[in-house]
Amino acid sequence: MDQPLAVASFEHDPTLPQRRPRPVATLIILAMVFLVFILEILAGGSTNPDVLQDLGAAYGPYIRGGEYWRLVMPMFLHAGVLHLSLNSYVLYILGGLLERVYGYGRFACLYVGAGIGGSLLSIWHSNDVVAVGASGAILGIAGAMVVTGLAHPGAVPPRWRRLFGTRILPFVILELILGALIPRIDNWAHLGGVVSGMLLAFAIPPPPPPEYDYISETVSRPSEAMVVLPIAIVVLSMVATARHYRVSLAAEHLLEQGARFHTLRQDDKAAAAWREAARLTPADERPHEQLGLLYLDEKRIPDAIHEYREALHFSPGSPRAQLGLARAYRESGDLAKSRELFEAVLSKNPPDAQGQEDLANLCAEVKLYQEAVSHYRQALRLDSKMAETYNNLAWLYATSEDPHFRNPEQALELARHAVELTQWNQATYIDTLAEAFYANRNYAEAVRVQTKALQLEPEKPEYQDHMDRYRKAAGG
Repeated sequence: MDQPLAVASFEHDPTLPQRRPRPVATLIILAMVFLVFILEILAGGSTNPDVLQDLGAAYGPYIRGGEYWRLVMPMFLHAGVLHLSLNSYVLYILGGLLERVYGYGRFACLYVGAGIGGSLLSIWHSNDVVAVGASGAILGIAGAMVVTGLAHPGAVPPRWRRLFGTRILPFVILELILGALIPRIDNWAHLGGVVSGMLLAFAIPPPPPPEYDYISETVSRPSEAMVVLPIAIVVLSMVATARHYRVSLAAEHLLEQGARFHTLRQDDKAAAAWREAARLTPADERPHEQLGLLYLDEKRIPDAIHEYREALHFSPGSPRAQLGLARAYRESGDLAKSRELFEAVLSKNPPDAQGQEDLANLCAEVKLYQEAVSHYRQALRLDSKMAETYNNLAWLYATSEDPHFRNPEQALELARHAVELTQWNQATYIDTLAEAFYANRNYAEAVRVQTKALQLEPEKPEYQDHMDRYRKAAGG
């Protein structure tokens, strides 16, 4: 029989070119994920929440403040090597399958759209959670595979059909169950990704198979022009992230500069630095928290309340701002509001040793010293080997501005315990021990101990500032 002269499908003709090329989009996405992970490490660590926020982690208050690129960036960010490895493996397997059915253009739309859908549901239900990870987009791929297997089974090669439709549902359900059971997993992002992937798969059907023109002997493939949309979204988001990161570094420098001025009791300069940081990053709560604490120290209670309210406007779940405002209300005489805010923070902290330590640190930062000491002591009752708790309580006793909580002898005992637990390997703890000797007026020993801290971290300016103070007191 003669070959037909019309255009015909070549899908089932093994002598003609293969219709399913390499999963280009999947490989490019994986390359971008690994590149962004390297940037996370260079910026200060992939598990550092400040780094993740600076690089575009999803955070409800910031997104509602206009930083919409945070809906896109989480699908390229990961917290730690294990998180990266698991997501990358599943993306390579599932993405490779679905892209060969949809083509790189449609697949890229499904992936990016599902990732955005996951971020949207995450910030809707988890207001103050910082979220990263490609899981939402990956589960969006799985959701699309369910719909494709049910609605477009003919588009799936026979050898892959056992992975599409209802047969991939157990994987989706298992992931959602694990997300609900394992702490710190943003399961709303998972659910949002699944739903978004399914809806997008209904809206964007797989393309028709390529066709072979026997007259011109050319293959006519479906258009991949749709890839322009996800590329534009991702590129614009990354440009916005780069701009934000540059501004964030400047703001971080101003925050640190303000803290040093405050330590040196140059409060006018400290306030100026923090106001400039607030101007550079209007949605950042931290400059307002610092200003609020400064105004509390200066007994400018209405100004402190204003700054802490500003901080809570940008970050409603900030425990530091809530505790600062609780202190401000207490000092203004509004004990009911103060207690309400403190209990709101208390209810969010787990009752284990680390939860008590975290709560104590927050209380100490806003100079709620009585509460801080109580929670440090509770943490040590729960875990007597927590070197950080010994260290932080020692620092409070050595440096507290409130004479009721200043206890140099107890500071020295606690600081020694922290240093011994860590075998003199932690510069921070050695610095606290030196401060404890200084508080006990043993200036020569403070200089000797601080020398060890500087040997471990010679570039840290605070340690050098402390050493200058100790040497001056020692007469050297």
